[in-house]
Amino acid sequence: MTTSESRKIALLDLDAFFAAVEVTKDPALANYPFAVGGGGERGVVATCNYKARQYGVRSAMSGFHARRLCPDLVFVKPDMASYKAMSQRVLTLLQDITPIIQPASIDEFYLDLSASTLFQGSATRMMTFVRDELRSLGITGSAGISNQKMVAKIASNERKPDGQFVVPPEEVVHYISGLSLARIPGIGPKSQERLRHAGYTTGLHIQQADVTRLQQLLGDHSAYLLYQRCQGIDLRPVKTEQVRKQVSIEDTLPRDIHHLREAEIMLEKQLLPNLKKRLKTDSWQQTKIRTQTLKLKFSDFTQTTISRSANKVSPSLYYQLLKEAWPRTAGRGVRLMGLAVTLPDPDEDRQLELDLE
Repeated sequence: MTTSESRKIALLDLDAFFAAVEVTKDPALANYPFAVGGGGERGVVATCNYKARQYGVRSAMSGFHARRLCPDLVFVKPDMASYKAMSQRVLTLLQDITPIIQPASIDEFYLDLSASTLFQGSATRMMTFVRDELRSLGITGSAGISNQKMVAKIASNERKPDGQFVVPPEEVVHYISGLSLARIPGIGPKSQERLRHAGYTTGLHIQQADVTRLQQLLGDHSAYLLYQRCQGIDLRPVKTEQVRKQVSIEDTLPRDIHHLREAEIMLEKQLLPNLKKRLKTDSWQQTKIRTQTLKLKFSDFTQTTISRSANKVSPSLYYQLLKEAWPRTAGRGVRLMGLAVTLPDPDEDRQLELDLE
């Protein structure tokens, strides 16, 4: 039986994945700073290569801002079919290492290597082999290795790009103690600010904290999970079957809108029909959910979200959320609107995901 101490969990994160795939299609791109996404007035950077990152270009940045930082930046139109095909090739490669794989996204994969006998059972050598094989595909990846998912994910960023980092079980608590809370998955900006004002900025602070005090700041559930994680306790398995946790859609508007009525029309004509398609349902009442969320991104690229608990999708609730969120525009135009629903997790009682926002 595999114990938490003997588990070998890895997180493989493909480096600048969309950009790397584009270079396999057009090797000349490797000589230039380039971004995948839209370079027009309304465009957004999906990702960029490392040459572009040296200029400060980052994902989710507006194309206009990216060009100001890097006037020679080349923009490439996204090709999702190619990215999905490469992701599948990577998954096929990983299946030769272990059958226990959980794709976290198109470019991230958790692997349970505990039972693998390859390379005398060395997780370090297995992931070195994987990264060597990725180079033969024309891409690179970085890996984190530990006895749990959270630390493996954090460790995957230690040696980017094209490197790996191991945190042995006996070093997990010490490793977490030295982390900024910003590096712990699930602690968003609002929670970080709340914790910082209370004097908590590192994993060590949480390890030494009074749980009751944390619960006053974050709520009972989130505080307990954060405390447990910082003590090095993360028993989540690598799941080979993924359960959808959220369904969301969003649209960047052709032009900024400044009036609530315009937003209501957008909600009625475009967002709600698209959400229904994503949910693959003919009736709103057929889908059980936990929350509904509305998102607005403003002309200055700041954004706001507002959520309410709900058992079933209610279109009228989205109109209510929109009216409640609209005063936050504070005179700014709205450039993007989005809707999301959080779905119930059938494994929720055993799930230890942080949810601090």
